Amino acid sequence: MCHGPDGKGFSAIKTPNFTDPKWQASKKDSELLDAINNGRKDTMMKGFSDKLKEDEIESLVKYIRSLNSSKKK
Repeated sequence: MCHGPDGKGFSAIKTPNFTDPKWQASKKDSELLDAINNGRKDTMMKGFSDKLKEDEIESLVKYIRSLNSSKKK
């Protein structure tokens, strides 16, 4: 919900645009895994380790990577 149906995020609540190739290149998979598991300090992003299984979180990282607009050309 926070990142929008298309993954472009919302500038008003400062969620990242997952389709942005520069954002994609700036993040390692391990950083995404950590953010999804544990949340991000001082942001609205809460951790999901108590709601999602490890394989679901790994699938979510793959989905986030699939939104990279540079790979859609």
